[in-house]
Amino acid sequence: MKTQFRRFLILAAAIAALFVLAPRGKEQPRAAANLQISAAQFEQYIRDWSEPEGYFDSDNFISNETSYLHVMDDLHARSRPGGAYVGVGPDQNFTYIAHTRPTLAIIVDIRRQNMLQHLLFKALFEQAATRADYLALLFSREKPGSIKPGAGLEDILRGVRSAPSSEAMFQKHFGAVRTILLDKYKLALTRDDLSKIEYTYHTFWKDNLDLRFESIGRGNAYQYPTFENLLLETDRSGHFQNYLATDDLFEWMKKFEAENRLIPIVGDFGGTAAFRNVAAFLKANGLQVSTFYTSNVEYYLFGSPAWAAFMKNVRALPVADDSIFIRAYFGTFGRPHPLNVRGHRSTSMVHGIVSFLRDYDAGKIPTYWEVVDRRN
Repeated sequence: MKTQFRRFLILAAAIAALFVLAPRGKEQPRAAANLQISAAQFEQYIRDWSEPEGYFDSDNFISNETSYLHVMDDLHARSRPGGAYVGVGPDQNFTYIAHTRPTLAIIVDIRRQNMLQHLLFKALFEQAATRADYLALLFSREKPGSIKPGAGLEDILRGVRSAPSSEAMFQKHFGAVRTILLDKYKLALTRDDLSKIEYTYHTFWKDNLDLRFESIGRGNAYQYPTFENLLLETDRSGHFQNYLATDDLFEWMKKFEAENRLIPIVGDFGGTAAFRNVAAFLKANGLQVSTFYTSNVEYYLFGSPAWAAFMKNVRALPVADDSIFIRAYFGTFGRPHPLNVRGHRSTSMVHGIVSFLRDYDAGKIPTYWEVVDRRN
């Protein structure tokens, strides 16, 4: 009996040693997993990491990238849960965040209005128990009573579109948002900030699911998809993958927001402060950037002094061998992309960050085409 017990102890010790010595693969440092962000820290990080806003000629209330879900297979194969996500723009980030499962997400956008819009989203997530609740709040409509948990996205959208609304309801909902941001999070929002949040929220209420991306002063909104079109886009296999497609994705994103893990800041990709501030925080907390969604911002930087500044900012970020970019390319800016799906103006793709930096250092990125047409 003692001999059998001794053998058991030896076997248990050997198994334990294997677990200790086995490679941890893509796991992040334990300190990063335990990162806690209070409401006061959330406000501080927005304030301390941001830099003065710049100008961009579009009201990016929603994306115009109909291809944003075409990267899902690559994203699931290559993304590393537990790292840090860096992105730009409005709520398309939620889908990428919900699928990549980072420890922390930082949204860096040159427009202060984008940061304020993310604060609006945060206040809505806090109030919503379900996907239908969230969309009803986003459009200031009555919650559709017929929608049950697990309902299909198309059914939810139909219910929300037809739900009653009024100016009084919008004002009530905006008042709740204002109270959450000012009283709970004690954000240092100016009168102009609150006016911009109200303007953004009013636009969602007014346009409902027909809201479109639009460049300021160009009247080109009808070239772009509606918000409903974007929500109902699919991956390359025809599956809904948006963060509102399932209860699980929405609930994960709601929890992520409640834990103050999505921090929207004002920053220029070619600026001198925001990215450096973010990089310093990530390094201090043992976090590496696992996913960096750049949209098509690089197109606007390439060939200008801002491009070299952007490359310095990317190099400042802590990354791993498997860290990735998510990029978007529009064929109207040049030749069609080989990954383009017919019927889509945009093409979305996943590339390695380390290999890109290596090619840049070797002088292998002479044109913007080499930025977006890559095999790694």
